[in-house]
Amino acid sequence: MTERILVFDTSQTSENLGDYIIMDAVNKELRDLFPDDLLIRTTTHDTVGRFAYSWGGKTRYKFIGGSNLLSGRFTGRNVAQWRFGFRDAKRINDIIGLALGWQSYRQFDRLIDRPFVAAQKSLYRRSLSTKYLHSVRDSYTQKKLAEYGFQSINTSCVTMWRLDPVRLQQLPLRKAHKVVTTITDYRNNVEHQKTYESMLSTLLKTYDQVALWIQAPPDKDLIDKLDIPNKSKIEFINPSLEAYDAALSENVDYVGTRLHAGIRALQHNRRALIVEVDNRATEIAKDTNLPTLPMKDIGRLKEIVEKPTVINLHIPFHEIERWKRQFVSL
Repeated sequence: MTERILVFDTSQTSENLGDYIIMDAVNKELRDLFPDDLLIRTTTHDTVGRFAYSWGGKTRYKFIGGSNLLSGRFTGRNVAQWRFGFRDAKRINDIIGLALGWQSYRQFDRLIDRPFVAAQKSLYRRSLSTKYLHSVRDSYTQKKLAEYGFQSINTSCVTMWRLDPVRLQQLPLRKAHKVVTTITDYRNNVEHQKTYESMLSTLLKTYDQVALWIQAPPDKDLIDKLDIPNKSKIEFINPSLEAYDAALSENVDYVGTRLHAGIRALQHNRRALIVEVDNRATEIAKDTNLPTLPMKDIGRLKEIVEKPTVINLHIPFHEIERWKRQFVSL
């Protein structure tokens, strides 16, 4: 008998195409787990509507698609990255995380923060499931959720679940003639801009062709501000997942700051190196050996891309299966 499953979809009403890469993986995993059930979608980037409320008590399971949605401080329903508040938790609860992530390393330990931290803990306890183990993308998120009273399994990012050893053995060892790159519009202070300038200048000197994927429209505004010799030689890939997939169908490398663009390249059997600009790539790399480069080491970029490299990821397949076994017999 077909049942209903409610999915909080992080790609709806989002201009960041990384969310589409995440949800593409989420959809594949949920469809494999529940092939006969109906997936009903609601959004995280907008407030919950009355139709989503109507499914709150009628669904078999409720999942929230993996992203860096969790935070240690309540900011209010209408401005949070996950726009879900106490009123929503009365109607929709017992929500199960699928490769959830914590937003940042920021510690909310000032006296003024205490009531907002307490409110966030209360909201999560009313909305997130205590019956099921949540799937989280890294050890840091697992630790933070434990502080809030939730048990979880570190499964790595859902976009990496199908990067099995056979696929990884097919990755090229040597540099391609063309590279696809990205920058991150919302990481744009002076230090970040210098990193982008250094990265793009190095790529232009190291590769015959450089193409930049616009993962979000403000990326184009940011690159226009950067001081890069020969910037006119950079090609642009349109802001769609289809255009990016087409670019990855060629013999290219990926070197850029967008985490999920890098993982998408690995999915397409392309060499990838992710330049760390926030905690997501840093924490996932600690657990999985994802190829990353800290911003402070951007001067080593040319050396790294020119060196033949074996990408040896440590994907926790046993933990992934353990999480799935809560819902089906494998």
